[in-house]
Amino acid sequence: MNPLVTLEQVDLALKLDLVEDDERTPDIEWKMRQATEIVIDYLKRPDHEWTVEDVPGQVSAAIILAIRALLDGEEAELLSGLANSDTSSPVVALLMRLRDPAVA
Repeated sequence: MNPLVTLEQVDLALKLDLVEDDERTPDIEWKMRQATEIVIDYLKRPDHEWTVEDVPGQVSAAIILAIRALLDGEEAELLSGLANSDTSSPVVALLMRLRDPAVA
């Protein structure tokens, strides 16, 4: 799955101050893919047709927050908030209105 945010957006939003050929870039790009998959999985929209150009703002913001959590080593907190739909989680708060409801 292709990330729905660009490296430039992540760099600017997270104030990473990346330079050309930055040694952190491969790790950040890997976390961009992971965060995108986490958010899309939470939304239950594997067949979305969004691109970097037309992804909803809440989704790109949630992806960037997820990237920050992954970079900061807060994977457990991120995943716990998503698994429990914890509305105090910033990622859940951004995405809850876009999420396909569960069918019982």
